[in-house]
Amino acid sequence: MVNMASHLESEEDVLDFRKLERELAAAVEADHKYQRENDAKFRAIKQQVGSYDEFRDIVMASHLRPLEKKDNLQNMEVKQPWNVHATTQADRENTAQPQIKQDEDKLPKNGHEFARGWKRYCKTPPDKYKFIKKIGGEQLANIFKNEISFGLLGEIVTALNDSYLQEDSGFVYHVLDGLTKVGRFELSVDFLSSKESQAVKELLAKLTNNLSDDDGIEEVNSRLDALRKRYKVSS
Repeated sequence: MVNMASHLESEEDVLDFRKLERELAAAVEADHKYQRENDAKFRAIKQQVGSYDEFRDIVMASHLRPLEKKDNLQNMEVKQPWNVHATTQADRENTAQPQIKQDEDKLPKNGHEFARGWKRYCKTPPDKYKFIKKIGGEQLANIFKNEISFGLLGEIVTALNDSYLQEDSGFVYHVLDGLTKVGRFELSVDFLSSKESQAVKELLAKLTNNLSDDDGIEEVNSRLDALRKRYKVSS
């Protein structure tokens, strides 16, 4: 009996190494997560993000990394449904459509949300034109009040020029004017390509021909001349 009790006590005293290993791995992962998110917070502060939502998105995406040349997409694990024939293309589209529609109808509140919607939903010049028109010039200025992303100014003016409608001349003017109030506008203008600068020039020429002269032709021309100077294009 004594030997049996001693044997049971010894079994209870044996360490569960697998449990310790799991606990150690969890502690290491938690520490890595903390360091990763902490570094992301400092990056977001350094970038002077425009809102808490943008700050939060940067922190939440801290675990992501860009693909490198050595990454082989063919070897990446892709989860498939257990019965691929049971999941039809129509089923997938019907499931995704409500969420896509909801996201598409949501107006962006900051530069991060604008860039996400711009890339996700604006595949053609008319799509981009519609997206800009839905937001409006004043809201665009608010979205990019701190800074407009590199290259985005050129993409916007090109989309406006490609899909310009005469009846939207007032809208286009307010967008061009609103963009002059965004952060680092002058720097973005300096990096416009020759094609993008030509798009601004063509837009301003169209506005000269189409803008209403309710305020007088001299007033309209004065405003357009001011825009030409801001965008650094010749008349």
